[in-house]
Amino acid sequence: MNKLFNRLKRINNKPLLFGMYGALGCLIAALLFGELFLFLMAPPPITQLPAQALVLLIDSSGSMDGAKLAEVKTAATNFVQRQNLNQNQIAIIGFGSDVHLATPLTNDVTTLTKAIANLADGGGTRMDMAIESAVQELQSTSLAKNILLFTDGQPGFSGSNLPEEIDNTLQAGKRAKAAQINLIAVATGDADTNFLGQLTQNSNLVFYADSGNFDKAFQSAEKAIYSLIDSSSATSSNPFLKSVAITGVWTSILAIGASLALIIGQNHFLRRRLFNPKEIALGIMGGLLAGFMAGAIAQLGFSVLSQFPTLAIGGRLVAWSFLGILVGGGMSLFVPNLKLSKAILGGFSGGTIGGLGFLLASSFFGVTVGRLIGAMSLGFFLGLMIALLEQITRQAWVVVHWTLKEQTTISLGSTPIILGSSPNAHIYLRKDQGYPSVTAKIYLQGEKIYLEFDDQYIKQKSMKKLKQELKNGDIRKLDRISIEVRTTFTNLQSV
Repeated sequence: MNKLFNRLKRINNKPLLFGMYGALGCLIAALLFGELFLFLMAPPPITQLPAQALVLLIDSSGSMDGAKLAEVKTAATNFVQRQNLNQNQIAIIGFGSDVHLATPLTNDVTTLTKAIANLADGGGTRMDMAIESAVQELQSTSLAKNILLFTDGQPGFSGSNLPEEIDNTLQAGKRAKAAQINLIAVATGDADTNFLGQLTQNSNLVFYADSGNFDKAFQSAEKAIYSLIDSSSATSSNPFLKSVAITGVWTSILAIGASLALIIGQNHFLRRRLFNPKEIALGIMGGLLAGFMAGAIAQLGFSVLSQFPTLAIGGRLVAWSFLGILVGGGMSLFVPNLKLSKAILGGFSGGTIGGLGFLLASSFFGVTVGRLIGAMSLGFFLGLMIALLEQITRQAWVVVHWTLKEQTTISLGSTPIILGSSPNAHIYLRKDQGYPSVTAKIYLQGEKIYLEFDDQYIKQKSMKKLKQELKNGDIRKLDRISIEVRTTFTNLQSV
């Protein structure tokens, strides 16, 4: 860890430094706490859960020919063999250019395995008809109803109207939900996980698997099915509110990670003590509030807009943008003279770009890996844009030359930049060199920059002038460091 801090210390580019801190903060938070939280919220063991009726809805279109269809058949067979068929019933439906009921609901393992082995079709992907067929089959039972969809693509076929097919499929999914049927999806290949999230109305019910991992994905989907059954069987439980709470808590964990990382990054940049108890407490409380609000908005928006693909994605971006606004606004409390408006603008842009990266990562890399890469994207762009907006909008600043090659830049404004031996000083001066807690302060008043020394230090050094006006390029040397003032004001240029 010390080596990492030392390497980061050599980076003089503040936007890049903040981006790296933000990415690390979000990644560490997601790995250590986010994934643990999701694991603890996972469903109980299958043996404790009630009976069910389940339709395995397997894409057997032309794109599934060969090794891919063979692997999914193996995974589906393993799925069947894990079930307690003394109480559960399973049906097998294959779909491509047509829909085939390979076997109706049954508890006979031999019938089910033969039905899976005989799956074959080819052609397009009539996903809407397949879902309607599964819904019709489940009307014959009073057991808890579920559809497990496996697909490697989008709905549609040669000559079809793709937007119309997508809408038909989403409408079929809505009718399944209205019939109290749980819909879970396993995706691979070119399958659109964002679309499947809209179809299931819950992105946590979509499981992506590369070739070689189909069986693992089926097991994850199996746990999700039983979790839904268990939740719906408890009259005091509200699955919708639970999903909002889970998303809110998970997003809070990311926000806390980002907030603390950026606070630590700011202290590291200023060469101050990294961990200030008051700052850490504020970062945790602020991140918790910001993250939960953004997560709740994301889940609420997704649930309301899930039938409208573009709006659903836009709703999630709005939630990430909102998170960025809150985190950016909070950083104005820790970064000297970072105006609230600029912090909010930086947070908004960082949250929007990072949120887009999060959605893309989730789509391309699957659920878990996508979450982690997406978390890093969010943290990186939050830190980058907040620091970048601070840098490009400032009008006056101090350059602290620690060595010939190392320097720190601090924005000037109405909030004084404190020089001294206090741990809270913005520019630390060594106490053993005789510097008091507050040695001096530099601040901007109108369009004038002043360096004002502390009374105690004035007496100690027998100095005559308490307050000095500084011009652009003026340098003052204190201890082993040099303080240089820079400004864009034309009336403060050196003569």
